[in-house]
Amino acid sequence: RFALAHSINTATIKLAQMVGYDKVVQIARAAGIKSVRATPAMAIGSYDATPLDMAGAYTVFANNGTRITPQFITSVRAANGDVVEDFDSEKTSILDPRVAYVVTDMMQAVINNGTAAAVRSKFAAPAAGKTGTSHDAWFAGYTSNLLVIVWVGNDDYSDIKIEGAKAAAPIWTDFMVRAQKLQHYKDMKPFTPPPGVTQVRLDKVTNLLATANCPDDYEAYFIDGTQPITTCDHPAGNDTRNIFQKLFGLGGQQQNPAQNPGGVSNNAQTGAPVPGGPGAASPDQSSPNSGAAQPQKKKGFWGRIFGGGGDKKDKKPQADKEQQPQ
Repeated sequence: RFALAHSINTATIKLAQMVGYDKVVQIARAAGIKSVRATPAMAIGSYDATPLDMAGAYTVFANNGTRITPQFITSVRAANGDVVEDFDSEKTSILDPRVAYVVTDMMQAVINNGTAAAVRSKFAAPAAGKTGTSHDAWFAGYTSNLLVIVWVGNDDYSDIKIEGAKAAAPIWTDFMVRAQKLQHYKDMKPFTPPPGVTQVRLDKVTNLLATANCPDDYEAYFIDGTQPITTCDHPAGNDTRNIFQKLFGLGGQQQNPAQNPGGVSNNAQTGAPVPGGPGAASPDQSSPNSGAAQPQKKKGFWGRIFGGGGDKKDKKPQADKEQQPQ
């Protein structure tokens, strides 16, 4: 969540490596981004796409996991208002609605306190979005009733040397302020969570459930059964490294794997399993000389998006020649 809000590319590449580049490409192509290839550069948007491509891709998040194919004409009407022809957009289910909502929740943080926080100086309606910077500048954002993509760049592919947050996001903001004054778009409502997601309060240091002992907290949504189950003042939560220190092995001392006290959730709505404690070690942290059989790793949130299991080893990414954005 923090990495997405602040465009920390190393974390994004690491995540793509963990779930598998091929799986990420599969989702991206299904969403309409056909140019991507299974390389580390794909994880940070280095391949070409048009604003229309991006508009189609972002409909997946804005419409609860369903991609709506963009089209220029929705209907033809006579002078008296009679409908001559209506054109329906093609709709394709791409993501679980719960997954789409959790991603939307994370992208709200981009606008509320991330790289696009300046949006809030003019535009207060609930919104989600993402900045993008390479040789050009992007901002893709949406509300409950309007999705807008802004691209700023040169036709000759030369570097404009300005970030998406400074070039594209202000244009998006001004457009949305004007759009909100129109009757059709004035009612911009908060995003509605679908059944099967849970909101929890987490400690900012440990990313475990917040208590009175760790009041510096934030709210986040999870798919039922994937949320943390350990509190920040629990013995298993004494490792005070933040999520990025844990992700890249920085700081602190290695903790013993925490056992899952919760067993398996009997949630009637989703049947989602409760994962092991947040401090549990991954299989590749175990001793290579241990003869004990390792239990099968249950899928977490990212495994639910891309279908990845816990029994595949990370592959070393191939060197990529594409330009990587900041």
